[in-house]
Amino acid sequence: MEIGIFGLPLSGKSTLFTLLTGVEPHSSHKNEAHTAVAKVHDRRVDELSKIFNPKKTVYATVSFTDIPGYDLSSNQKEKNRILQFIQNSEAVLAVVRAFKDASVPWPTEAYTPVKQLETIVTELLVRDMEVVENRLARLEEAKKKRKLSTEEEREIELLHLIEKGFEGNSFASQIDFAEEDLKLLGSLALFTAKPIIVAINLDENQFSSGEYPERDLLLSRIDKSGFAHIELSGKIEAELVELSDEDREMFMEELGISESGIERLSRVVYRHMGLISFLTVGEDEVRAWTIKKNTPAKAAAGKIHTDLERSFIRAEVIPYEEFMTVRSMQEAKSRGMVKVVGKEEIVKDGDIFHVLANA
Repeated sequence: MEIGIFGLPLSGKSTLFTLLTGVEPHSSHKNEAHTAVAKVHDRRVDELSKIFNPKKTVYATVSFTDIPGYDLSSNQKEKNRILQFIQNSEAVLAVVRAFKDASVPWPTEAYTPVKQLETIVTELLVRDMEVVENRLARLEEAKKKRKLSTEEEREIELLHLIEKGFEGNSFASQIDFAEEDLKLLGSLALFTAKPIIVAINLDENQFSSGEYPERDLLLSRIDKSGFAHIELSGKIEAELVELSDEDREMFMEELGISESGIERLSRVVYRHMGLISFLTVGEDEVRAWTIKKNTPAKAAAGKIHTDLERSFIRAEVIPYEEFMTVRSMQEAKSRGMVKVVGKEEIVKDGDIFHVLANA
C-alpha cells in the first residue's frame, strides 16, 4: 500500500514523512519524490511479542511518498509533473498548515488551513475534470464510427455521474460505485476517487488548547467532502522521537495523550481505507498482516503465502482481546476459546489466525 503525502510548500509535509519513515529526504533532490516504508504501530504486536518471545517480530508496513510541494506560482508543466506523483498512490495524505512560525513563510495565496485545503481540493478536481472530459470525448468520437460495447455505454453513464458531482465540488469517492463500475473506471486513475486523509499540522499551543484559526470551518469542510482527518503537531512529534522512553512517557502525560500522533495516524489511515490487521504468533515469529475488511479466511491465508491459499483446509482463530484474558494458546484451546473456521469465514481486526493446510 502506497500513500502519497501532498501539500503546499512549507506545510510540514517532509517533516511528517521523516517522522513516519525515519528517512530524511536529500536536500539536493527536494523537487523529486521520495518513497520509504513506515512501520504501522500496533501495541497488540508488542504485547504478543512479550508473551511468545519470538525470534522475530514483524509489524505491518505502509509505503509513503513525499511528493514535492505544490507551488501555485509554478508553471503548468511543473504543476502537472508534481500531480503525476499521485498517480501510483492508493490514497492521499493531504497536509495543511495551521502552526504559527514567523520564520516560516505561509504558502503563496494560502494563509489559512481552509484556504490550503480549498486549493488542494480545487487542483485535484480540475485535474480529474480534464481526464473525464477527454475520456468522454474519445468515447463520443468512437460512437460515431461504431457501436459501443455494453461496458463503454456504462462507462459513459458513470462519467456523466462523476461530472455532475464535480459541478458541486464533490469527489468521485463520494459516489457509492459497485465493484464492477470501479473496475470500468480503474484505468482513469482518478485522483478524486482515492481516499483522502487530511493531516492538520499544529504548533504546541494549538495542539494543547485544541484551538486554531478556522478550526470548526475546516473540520466541517473535511467532513462534507468525505475525507478523514487527524490533528497533530510535527514539532511535538519530532521532540517525542528524540526522547528516552521514560522522558517520552512523562512528556506525553504532560500533554494529556496516551499515544503519539504518528501512532494515531496509522489507525486513521487504516480505518479510512477499509483495512484491518490479523495476527500470527509463535516462537519463530509474531507478525501483523494487512488485509481489506470482509476478507474471507482462505484469501487471508494467501496473504501469508500463496501455497496456504491453494491448500487451505481450515483455520484456527481467536480474537486478540479474548486471548489476552489467558495469555496462553494452550490454555485458550483447553478452554474451547479457539474457534475452527472454514474458508468463507470473515477475518476480523485483531484475530489471531493459524492456517491448517494440506502438506
